[in-house]
Amino acid sequence: MKKPPTAVQSLAPAEVPVWPEQQSDQQRRLITRKHDSSKTLTRPKHGKSFAWSQSLCQGIENLHPFDSKKFGKVVSGLERAGILRRGQLVTAVAADEPMLRDVHDAEYLHSMRTSPRKMAQVVELPPVACLPNFIVQRYLHHPQCVHVGGTMLAAALALEHGWSINLGGGMHHAHRKGGAGWCAYDDHMLALRRLRRSTDNKISKALYIDLDVHQGNGVERDKLHFDDDALHILDMYNSHLWPGDVYAQAAINTHVPFSTGIADAAYLNQLQDALDTAFRECQPNIVLYNAGTDILDGDPLGRCCISPTGIAERDQMVWMKAISARVPICMVLSGGYASRSAAVVTDSIEQLFKIFSLGSMIENR
Repeated sequence: MKKPPTAVQSLAPAEVPVWPEQQSDQQRRLITRKHDSSKTLTRPKHGKSFAWSQSLCQGIENLHPFDSKKFGKVVSGLERAGILRRGQLVTAVAADEPMLRDVHDAEYLHSMRTSPRKMAQVVELPPVACLPNFIVQRYLHHPQCVHVGGTMLAAALALEHGWSINLGGGMHHAHRKGGAGWCAYDDHMLALRRLRRSTDNKISKALYIDLDVHQGNGVERDKLHFDDDALHILDMYNSHLWPGDVYAQAAINTHVPFSTGIADAAYLNQLQDALDTAFRECQPNIVLYNAGTDILDGDPLGRCCISPTGIAERDQMVWMKAISARVPICMVLSGGYASRSAAVVTDSIEQLFKIFSLGSMIENR
């Protein structure tokens, strides 16, 4: 068995990293997920904590089109498919305020800690403004911070092992001074800046691929704020939808707006051209992939006609590009509002495991 990759150069084209059998703890670091440490945790015999705590208070999720149980459904689906087993998930801890201050404004952070009205604006649920703040902090703010911690952890694991998936994350509308669209904090920018510091900036050039149906304006605004020329952004989104942030578009290097109703063939052709351009121009040290599934046909917000097969092919195209270029990839799930979104995500990840032999280290244990 080959040695585990510890640097970008250790990944050969069309190869997938595998780890020595004796590194059983590291073998468990396949996929990161979020959890709420304020909830009761069950402890299986293997000693790992496995619990899924909902991001919302009971019943509030029914007021918003986003399925707050989506990420938990993906975990359950992967377990049923035999992709995940006990001991293979790494739980993330919440990012604390000093971590968040690396990107976010102190005034904004204070309002998120103290104002249910501010949280109501971010998650687009007006009734939240009427809740006691301790409830908002426990059931809404804390899980958002764990999403950030999950993406930070996933980025580090991708660098260590060549790939990772955070079963959560992707809050691409959040920026330094604010949040919107259910996104409180810019987990990608926070993770990237932390990763650069931890590697003494050896990992500097990053390719951020945003394939959520909405423009990733938060990441783009933060790139402009930090004047981050080493961050190449590929953003492919429905230009007829919110947010329509013209100012943020200046940060996009590979800009692929498309129209409502786009179907598989046109979408995948445009994506292939965009990926070729982005990888050629950026030559990244790491790929950060925001894999929203709100482009799915029937999604109430996406207004696209992409089939489940199209989404799986999209993910495979991105992963193939990263692996062929010997670049670690960190994937997060981001948006997706259709009732079948979780099943589509689960199926796509299962196909990634099979095509790229991501589960080979499990079979060899």
